[in-house]
Amino acid sequence: MRRLRMASVTALCIGAAVLAGGCAGENKKAEIPQAEVSSALTEENDSDTAMTIEFWHYYNDAQKQHLDQLIKEYNGTLGLERGVVVEAYSQGSIADLTNKIDLVLNGTTNDVEMANIVLAYRDMVVNTVKLHPDRLVELGSVVPEADLAQYNQAYLNEGYIDGKLYILPVAKSTELLLMNQTRLDEFLEANPQYREANMESWEGLERMAEGYFQWTDSMTPGTDGDGSPFIGVDNLANYFVAMNHAMGSDIYHYDESGTMVPDLDEGIIEKLFLNYYEPFTKGYYGAKGRYRSDDVKQSYLAGCIGSSSSVLYFPEEVADSQGNMVPVTTGVYQYPVMEGTTPTAIQQGAGVAVFNRSDEENRAALDFIRWLTIDKGFELAASMSYMPVDHNGMTEEQKQQIDDARVLNGIETGLKQSNSYQMVYGFDFENSYDVRTGVDACFGEALSQGRMEFEEYLARGMSMDEAAASMDYGSKAEAFYEQVKAIFEE
Repeated sequence: MRRLRMASVTALCIGAAVLAGGCAGENKKAEIPQAEVSSALTEENDSDTAMTIEFWHYYNDAQKQHLDQLIKEYNGTLGLERGVVVEAYSQGSIADLTNKIDLVLNGTTNDVEMANIVLAYRDMVVNTVKLHPDRLVELGSVVPEADLAQYNQAYLNEGYIDGKLYILPVAKSTELLLMNQTRLDEFLEANPQYREANMESWEGLERMAEGYFQWTDSMTPGTDGDGSPFIGVDNLANYFVAMNHAMGSDIYHYDESGTMVPDLDEGIIEKLFLNYYEPFTKGYYGAKGRYRSDDVKQSYLAGCIGSSSSVLYFPEEVADSQGNMVPVTTGVYQYPVMEGTTPTAIQQGAGVAVFNRSDEENRAALDFIRWLTIDKGFELAASMSYMPVDHNGMTEEQKQQIDDARVLNGIETGLKQSNSYQMVYGFDFENSYDVRTGVDACFGEALSQGRMEFEEYLARGMSMDEAAASMDYGSKAEAFYEQVKAIFEE
């Protein structure tokens, strides 16, 4: 076997002298059934001389391949110099990774030892901070200020729990308005009273969507109300979070005992509901397939609001009226702002948490994280169509490294938005995943039922205006608020 010379502990130190609560003694290697080990380990290493740092994540397919390549580079360069080998294992999905962490920390099995580094969202580790604070490295006390200053402050702030830093950002995304630009240009040329700037606000977007519906409706003379929807939202829970914050609601807070207390504002929730519900029921917005990008591909929608990272998968071809696939260009726009509110958008993307092991392993883990997120942060993020997490933006040289114009446009627009908007993150309390999915499902069901009700009125011979007057939108908004309130109180 090739022997890797063990570097001194001081070479691994990135500013921390001693990390409290580390586990001493020999570490048992984790048994990870069905997990995929990184292809980075193409070189054999002597386990007596190389320190192994284990990294659990949920990346798959192309994202996993890009991460594997970077880890291979680390193991062959800086890791080689310092006697460190990083082994990365995909756990399959966010839910699988969350369950694995919970099993190790709270289960009865001793067969699996916790990894050194895990890809994590706030809600994945908040319970660990509450119940097992000694199991996580408090990063704010061990990472040098000069390194912390390299990160975008909004991204870094997401990693603080109860005033202490437990998560460092890796790569981020936000939500943007993605358009079939070819179709949009056709509409704007035929309807010069509208322009792209109308899409900057939700109010302007609704007016444009109404114009698009009427334009497509006019293509089938004699049939009223069969126009096409303009856009759709991929993640209704993100819309709920972002618009609540935009209008000044924090949604919830923690009391002195650390218990989550809902701060639901009935007026705000009803307003954000109607902002999307009314145009949806009228057919101006829509949803049909599993993802809105699928709806764009089938030309059911002209665009969608989705993750900036999804621009890589936005269709380059769409079905025409005969079902033939035709090439189109992609337009990327900032998230719409509700007039009179603070421009707000969601920020997404997991960070990394470090589980407390020996002092040497902790330092080696932090050394690798610095290399991955700062030294190689742009390379990692751009390879996955994510935004880098440093505060410097992109240099011209870096821009030239991105071959796909859509990806470059998505990252540039996302970075511009991140620097000018209020960026917020999702729920972070225990069992928040269930609340989030509950809100999303509740909203989606209301939209589906509302659209069917509207179509029933049209089928009875009502005009669009008559159908809208029959919808009783106010009572629908009140019912939605009560449903959301019940979800938070369960």
